[in-house]
Amino acid sequence: MLDNEEFDAVVLGTGLIESIIASELAAADKKVLHIDRNPYYGGQFACFTLSAFIEWTIEHRDKRQTPLVDIFVGGIDSDSPTFSVHRAGEPKQTTTLSSSTKSPPDHASRLFDRLSAYIADSQTLPEHSDITERLGRLLDNSRKYAIELAPKVAYCRGELIDMIINVGIGEYVQFKGVERNYIVQNDIFERVPDSKGDIFASESLGLVEKRKLMKLMTAITDDSEDFAQLLGDCAEMSFAQFLESKFKLSGKLLHSVIFAVARAGSRDELGARTGCERVQKYAKSIGRYGRMAYLCAMYGGGSEIAQSFCRSCAVSGGTYILSEHVRSIESRDGEGRGYAVQLTHGRVFAKHVVLDPCYAPDALPSDSAISRAICILDYPVFGEDTTAILSYVADAGVVSMLYATQATLATPNGQCVLYAWTNGRLSDTRALLLRALTAVSGLRARPLFTALFEARDMQPAENSLHGLVYTAAPDSTLDFDSSVIHAQQVVAQLL
Repeated sequence: MLDNEEFDAVVLGTGLIESIIASELAAADKKVLHIDRNPYYGGQFACFTLSAFIEWTIEHRDKRQTPLVDIFVGGIDSDSPTFSVHRAGEPKQTTTLSSSTKSPPDHASRLFDRLSAYIADSQTLPEHSDITERLGRLLDNSRKYAIELAPKVAYCRGELIDMIINVGIGEYVQFKGVERNYIVQNDIFERVPDSKGDIFASESLGLVEKRKLMKLMTAITDDSEDFAQLLGDCAEMSFAQFLESKFKLSGKLLHSVIFAVARAGSRDELGARTGCERVQKYAKSIGRYGRMAYLCAMYGGGSEIAQSFCRSCAVSGGTYILSEHVRSIESRDGEGRGYAVQLTHGRVFAKHVVLDPCYAPDALPSDSAISRAICILDYPVFGEDTTAILSYVADAGVVSMLYATQATLATPNGQCVLYAWTNGRLSDTRALLLRALTAVSGLRARPLFTALFEARDMQPAENSLHGLVYTAAPDSTLDFDSSVIHAQQVVAQLL
């Protein structure tokens, strides 16, 4: 038990950002205490087995941040059983799922009973529903699923990979290349070329389109003074306007560059300079580890990477406690003396406190949110050994998607998991997410299990304790770089 012990920093939450901060502080010979109130690592980047994900839905999620989770068993239409696990947490009294004549294992039975209390208001469960058998078959392989709350990939030549190399934790985490990049418009899938050879070999691009794309890629990656001057003259343009006016891009070619390469969330979201920087990073990442721009972590993305930084922190002398709740944080007497942190099992003192805003008892959800979907399919539509990213583009918005299989140990053999996310509240984006999932599953697969939820940004109250350092939630970008940059900024502030 820790009691009245002094630390240079107490870090609350084991998400990727917090874990990088703890690792860097410990490496700088700072005495670090790293705490998570949950029994698992990863925070908002956590990764679960299937049964653990259902338990997170019911019990462990922060209901302020994730007020509602809808779970579909089977298809994603209105006829499929839907369980709405809401913020109030007041389950309905209904027939329990374990009443099936074929009894599942005890653990599965308990999950069935807990989920059955949240059946949607418009639905009922027959006493001998085959729902028990469907869930039972999935939960038989629960440990073969790696379900991520905030999936992301890493640029081959990006901030995360460079940091992993510099910190020396490459032996703790494994990656697989993301072999395919698709843009989906009007339910038509177009594969985005990943190299100059792919551009020339593409059958979906005409000769003129190939020349335009080659001219763009050569200009952006050249770093010449002429291009810098051109970009300077167009500083006030959006990236879309820049591509249209200076490189004569239009139609599907324009959309491919904006949404599938620069990863914009809307047509005019990016300025010309930001868009060019993203395309440049994409192009320069190709070739570092093969013919791909991105890497996908094995065993569960951000959570696995976060744990690697936690190991680095522990090697440097950091102290870890899971399942430990913070009762209060108060200023110590005297200016600059730091903080007193009251834990469930003792009290510690720290010069600095770094925390995920969810740990602030007075934190409130903001209007900003990311809507997310997780869909397990019964068939690997793009191949069993393939990892892919997709941009689903519709009039209602743009959905980022990640396709994973047993190749990254995300699912059992013969299945795949499809992640989809977009900015906005779930009440506004639900139909868009379901259309994106349907576009992919409609290729040849049937949904087995689907979850929809929103992750809302948390903000500390205006009268919160002065001097606490709050970290950012996972954003809607496809890659980890913004999280790494934010962590580096916090470390620079503290050292």
